[in-house]
Amino acid sequence: MIRSFDGILPAVVTPRDANGDFCATTFGSLVDRLYGAGVHGLYVCGNTGEGYVMSDDQRKRVTEAAVSASSGKGRVIVHVGAAREAEAVALARHAFDAGADAVSSMPPYVQGYGFPDVFGYYSRLAGATALPLFIYYIPVVTGRAFTLEEMGRLLGIDSVAGLKFTDYNFYMMEGLLAHASQPHVFNGHDEVMVAGMAMGAQAGIGSYYNILPGRMLEIYRAMREDDLAEARRIQAEVNQVIRAVGQFGHAVGMRTVLKHQGIDCGPPARPATGLSREAEEDLKRAVEETGVEIR
Repeated sequence: MIRSFDGILPAVVTPRDANGDFCATTFGSLVDRLYGAGVHGLYVCGNTGEGYVMSDDQRKRVTEAAVSASSGKGRVIVHVGAAREAEAVALARHAFDAGADAVSSMPPYVQGYGFPDVFGYYSRLAGATALPLFIYYIPVVTGRAFTLEEMGRLLGIDSVAGLKFTDYNFYMMEGLLAHASQPHVFNGHDEVMVAGMAMGAQAGIGSYYNILPGRMLEIYRAMREDDLAEARRIQAEVNQVIRAVGQFGHAVGMRTVLKHQGIDCGPPARPATGLSREAEEDLKRAVEETGVEIR
């Protein structure tokens, strides 16, 4: 029996110093803030954490820092997806040795792999450790949407505990939740957390949780208490912030807001670039104009 993964788990931004290296001190400050808000765990080295453009050594350091900071506070899921399967397997084994609670991975997609290749990948990754594995379904990034039947086959793999579902096809989500394996489903798109939970998602993993942990927790609690009106009200406020920040690019925009919140995570990983000082001020003004309290 795996421990429960219900709740709100931020897809944590990876802080960098002036040299572009992982900054453990700032990471600790960010994680302390998130746990102080009441989040239930962390999801590290995913898209928001820029795992794919980090070295294996950096990813391992993030994993170790997350596990250490989460002791007695929450669960840690490590995204181990990589361009090479051997790297993903090695990162999964490291996550197990480091004390993580689960691993996750996007499907291999760079070479346009077919479903048999994807099935084989997840089967081998699931068998690499004793940790539960969460599939990461995000067709907007991979460019590949699977059928309900294909997803059902993936959920039937031993050690696959569920998935991070980052898609707007809630009809498919409902079908997946009815799978015989009784999968644990994390809602992925922050802007539709209410819809995801309404269809049955038990938890959420998201990017904007970094800057709005309290708000996302309020949505989660309202939905758990069947207060749909309150959940929709808060979701609408969250979405105002998402729209304001998204104008400047979600990844760099969130880093800029974190900087304004007193946690400077440095620039995004190259080739992405940060915002100019003028753009930073424009972003700050756009967020303030929403009138939404950031918490």
